[in-house]
Amino acid sequence: MRFFTAWQIRDLAVTTAVVSVIYMIAYFIVWAVITPVQQELLPEITKFASLLFPPHGVRVLATSLLGAKSVPGLVLGELAGNYFLWGLHDPVTLLLASLSAGCVTWVVFEGLLALRVNAFYLRVTEEPPPFHTLMLAGILASAANAFLLTSLLEVDLSAGHVTSILAAYMTGDITGLLGVMLAARYISPVLSRVME
Repeated sequence: MRFFTAWQIRDLAVTTAVVSVIYMIAYFIVWAVITPVQQELLPEITKFASLLFPPHGVRVLATSLLGAKSVPGLVLGELAGNYFLWGLHDPVTLLLASLSAGCVTWVVFEGLLALRVNAFYLRVTEEPPPFHTLMLAGILASAANAFLLTSLLEVDLSAGHVTSILAAYMTGDITGLLGVMLAARYISPVLSRVME
């Protein structure tokens, strides 16, 4: 039986807190800014899909950088976001939606790794994954997440409506991923200069 050291527990707690706070900030931006603009300009397809969803970008980058260590923070962020911002109050639905959305990206990354496609960037000494590899992982994670969430949250829908909801989820996830990747690219040099 393996026991965790105090340092490992502290490291996981800090990582979980940081990931969940960043995830919640991205969720809050969607809830406070993107969703109201989208509802004003575009007809509502579903209240759970956003055509620009930065939390998916946070999911993909956190998973790439932290691997399985990102999962507790993502699940915690999903629980808080789904409960406070999206109004999921049924405990079973809240738990299933949060667990699936918080874990699916890591599962996809591990699946790709089994196929010899490495989207992880767990050590700074490694070569980072190519852009197209991260996009592939993000698109596959988005498709899996969209399918799971549609199955959990949307009921009594026609096949055509399900297709439009899946497309809305995936569009938001992919644009959110691109937005977060661009932000990370341009913020990162600034942060490194500030840290010097």
